[in-house]
Amino acid sequence: MAKKASKSAVVDTSAGSKAYALAVQYRAQVEPRLPQGMIETLGEDLTTLGTPPAPAQAAAPTAPAAPAPTLEQALATAGSLVSAIHEAIAGAKPKPDVRKAYGVSSRGAPTELKAVLDAGEKIVARATANPAEALVLGVLPGDVTTLSGALTAVTEAEAAAKAKGAASGAATAKAKKAAEVRMHEATARITGAGVLAFALSAGVRAEFEGLRGKKKG
Repeated sequence: MAKKASKSAVVDTSAGSKAYALAVQYRAQVEPRLPQGMIETLGEDLTTLGTPPAPAQAAAPTAPAAPAPTLEQALATAGSLVSAIHEAIAGAKPKPDVRKAYGVSSRGAPTELKAVLDAGEKIVARATANPAEALVLGVLPGDVTTLSGALTAVTEAEAAAKAKGAASGAATAKAKKAAEVRMHEATARITGAGVLAFALSAGVRAEFEGLRGKKKG
């Protein structure tokens, strides 16, 4: 029973968190002495271990960025644009081969994710390759640009939804153990890099040397 308790014990990430904060604060001096990507990997490992580092503060206050659309919102936007463009093309009464090239069908505009993406990409490809034809059909370059951006938003929202689903699953014991090992290795490397980088700056050097006492959890 004692063994089970120790296995499920919470990992002490205090040293790793402090090492990450110092590495970010003094990145210019410390990072050149570390393996490439070690600071970012440490941040990811801390997140895996349940203590994600606080995001770096912006140098000056800025207006909050608009939240990215959800997959449902992005799909609705792209679908609306596809259906509108299809209607405009149908209203221009082009030849059957042109209608087909733009994906205009008597079955109506697509609504499923893959179908919307396929139809949208078909419109963008045809209108980009034949801009004069698109203009005759009432499709402006700005319409194509807007649709292209909407399709990108759908793709990004889909990727974000998948990533969120994967992240929501608890990290396996094996993944946590690997993250813990890397965290201790990174803490040791950051300690050494910081001490050397600030060898003649007693105050900052002491901050990095203080990580040694926190190594064990």
